[in-house]
Formats: sequence, C-alpha cells, structure tokens
Amino acid sequence: QCCGEQGLLGLAFHPQFATNGLFYVNFTRKPDGDTQIAEFHADPGSDVAEPTSRRDLLLIDQPYSNHNAGWLEFGIDGLLYIAMGDGGAAGDPGDRAQDDTQMLGKVLRIDVDTRTGTKQYGIPSDNPFASSADGATDPRPEIWQKGLRNPYRFSFDRGTGDIYLGDVGQGAWEEISAGPNVASVNWGWDDREGRHCYEPMSGCLTANRTDPVTEHAAGDGWHSIIGGQVYRGTCFPDLVGQYFYSDYFIQRLWGFRLVNGMAQGDAQLLASNLGSVTHVHSDGLGEMYVLNHSGTLRRIVVP
Repeated sequence: QCCGEQGLLGLAFHPQFATNGLFYVNFTRKPDGDTQIAEFHADPGSDVAEPTSRRDLLLIDQPYSNHNAGWLEFGIDGLLYIAMGDGGAAGDPGDRAQDDTQMLGKVLRIDVDTRTGTKQYGIPSDNPFASSADGATDPRPEIWQKGLRNPYRFSFDRGTGDIYLGDVGQGAWEEISAGPNVASVNWGWDDREGRHCYEPMSGCLTANRTDPVTEHAAGDGWHSIIGGQVYRGTCFPDLVGQYFYSDYFIQRLWGFRLVNGMAQGDAQLLASNLGSVTHVHSDGLGEMYVLNHSGTLRRIVVP
C-alpha cells in the first residue's frame, strides 16, 4: 500500500494460470497516479513473477489521487472485469460515474486472450458499447456497468455468476450492490448514495437505477465498506451461499444470503475485533479468508 489510496490495488490469476502462468495487476503508476492494468507471467509452480514479462493492457487517467477502486476479477465467462472509482475528490465533481465517455465510475469488461484493433485486449461483442466508434466523445467500448463511486472490492458468486460490489459511500451510506451480472446495470451514483438521493438531495433521478441490496449508515461507524464473496467451498456446507463482507473502520464481519434479489434477513453480524479489514475472499478451493491491514490472515470456519 502506498500514498493514501494509491499503490498496488488488485491482482487476478488467469483462469488457465496453472498452464499459462499469466496474472494481472491493477496499480497506480508513478509519477501521475494513473491506473495501470498489466499482465505478468510466472512459471507454473513458482511464486515469483518475471519482471521482463510485463505487458501493459490499459492505462486510465486519474484526475485526483483518491477513488481508484482497484480490484479486478475474472468472471465465470472467462473475461476480466475491472472496477473503477469515479476519479476522486468528493461528490463526483466531473459527473464521470454517469458519463459513458469515461471509464471512471464503471465496471469494465475485457478479453485478455484476444485483440481488438490496436488495443492490447479484446472488446467482447456483447459489451453495451462494443460497436462504438471509440472517439474522445464516444462511449467507451470497455464499459459493462456504471454508476459507482469507489467499488474498492467486488466479486462473483461462483455458483450463480452474480456480481457483488462493495461501494464506498460519500459520507452517509455504505452499500453492497448485488444481482445478476448483466450488461448496462446503473448502480445509481452520483444521483443516489445507497437507497437515498444524493444529487440533488431530493427528487433525484431514479429510473433505471439499481439500489443496493443492503446499506449501512456512517452514523453507525461504517465509513469504508469492504466487499467480500459468497462461500462456495466444501468444508462447511452450512455456509454455502453465505455472502461475507466487512468495513475497514467497523472491523467486523457481516453476512447475508441473496434470495430473490434481496438480502434475506438483511445483514447479520458474524464476528468482531478483526482489525482494519482490507479483503474478504476465497482461495482456489472456495474456502474463505479475511485479511486485515496489519497483515493478519484468518480463515472463516463454522464454530
């Protein structure tokens, strides 16, 4: 971690990593803080990357140092998804999250195994703007979904393919947005923060905007939500289908099950005193872990 919200922010292994040794990182580069998505190679069985194997895929201008989001993940479709914050400052002053000519405030979707034109990746044909002329004032063909403030952590349910996004709020509401991973979902920011109007504070746009499945108030101590993952492991059958998540400041583990598009029973407190949580994610076998800022790694088990 470096420089506030900058530094190395995300890592994802290629679905065929065991045979091709490829993985992908999301980091803010020096000296300008722009977002860089790059590919590296490591020999199968090795935990050391080859620096000379670096291949830069995508560079995204960052107008401010914060709201870089940073996670990236392969979906069950084998495509690489990249969650981008709105570019920073506060209140999305450039209205970038709702601007389709900007990659900021979006979930991007690219194919690392193909190439489109001069790009170092392919544009999936079913992306909403796949046929865009891709000029400066045209919609970005990489866009899959939009309306996000700072989705620091997101994931996919391996069982259903649903997407779960932890979107850090402006100062009133922290939210988990979830549902089928389909094109053109508008998660609402900056018209809405959580289930509430933000800009303007009343009478905001609500049409075609999808509210979160659960939200937490800053007044209850929530200030930086950490999206997690749905448990699909084999060691603890009672946990299958449970979504786990946390918050950097509240330092607790929470969970719910998504049933018919709703958080069943809303969210439940599952564990406390975890330190400043930075990540909740499964390993390759589906077993779940919690990582905090001090470097402590805990495995989630049934007591």
